[in-house]
Amino acid sequence: MSLKIKDIAKMANVSVATVSRVLNDSDKVSLETKNKIMKIIQKYDYKPDRIATSLRRKKTGIYAVIFSVKGGKVLEDTYSTKFLKGVLNYFSSKGLKLIVDIHENGNVAEYYSNMIKSKVVDGFILLDIRKNDERVNLLNKEKFPYVVIGRNDENNFVYIDSDNVAGAYMAIKHLKQIKCKKILYISGDMGIPVSEQRLTGVKSAQKDLGVEIDVEFGDFDEEKTVEILKSILKKGFEYDGIFCASDTMAYAAMKFLKGLNIEVPIVGYDNIPLSEFVGLSTIDQNIIKIGYSAAQTVDNMAKGKETISMVVPSKLIKRQSTLSFIQKHI
Repeated sequence: MSLKIKDIAKMANVSVATVSRVLNDSDKVSLETKNKIMKIIQKYDYKPDRIATSLRRKKTGIYAVIFSVKGGKVLEDTYSTKFLKGVLNYFSSKGLKLIVDIHENGNVAEYYSNMIKSKVVDGFILLDIRKNDERVNLLNKEKFPYVVIGRNDENNFVYIDSDNVAGAYMAIKHLKQIKCKKILYISGDMGIPVSEQRLTGVKSAQKDLGVEIDVEFGDFDEEKTVEILKSILKKGFEYDGIFCASDTMAYAAMKFLKGLNIEVPIVGYDNIPLSEFVGLSTIDQNIIKIGYSAAQTVDNMAKGKETISMVVPSKLIKRQSTLSFIQKHI
């Protein structure tokens, strides 16, 4: 049986407004009436429609992006700054506001729950999605508007994502085209969805193109990238191409190897401003568009409009870190 609010109101012999107040956890309903309505809701397993719920809730015009890294790191991370530029481009054009906060430690579900209870924000943009993400479970349960940057195995949410599989494939294909036969791929964090997607693209290219690829996990960290290279050099450096899962990792590799007079084609990922400055070939995932689309999507969701997930195409940007090697093969 598919119930509507008016059906519950009729069964409980109360007004539709009273049922709505109970669903919104209002304190303007007596405990006796609230218990009567909740028994009917539980008996028929009623789940209010997210769009209808959004329409009933008073709006503030404020949204939130919560980072799970140290505050200084957010400002240093040019991916984050480009992403926030896209988000703010949309919100500022609509007269909306953005809260940017940091949550490093403690109970993340409790943090989001308190934010919801405060009724300060109309929705969230979630970053760094993980498998069985507790934030998703909470927000789905609360039927609170949110959009996710990235995907996981469940995908029980609306997301905005770049095509990480295709992007990684393009990077390996480019290295293959400049005659690389043995490639080192320095991935991000092991086990997180974005790393798994890019690794899928790498392995697919390896199979299709017949190149040899070794994988190391650098955790999107420059220092760890250098440590990986130092460890490899102790055994003898045999790679004729390197692909890194971020531009910052790729630049760390370029700088370290250049100091040892080792020349090897390198491709990064993200197309941050640094990559253009140092001539790094990279995968552009159109970060600003991802940010803009995420802001537009969560705003539409909070306003009760239909929303859909989106995958933004990636593209290869060729620069001197690989183009200079093409001349050597001519």
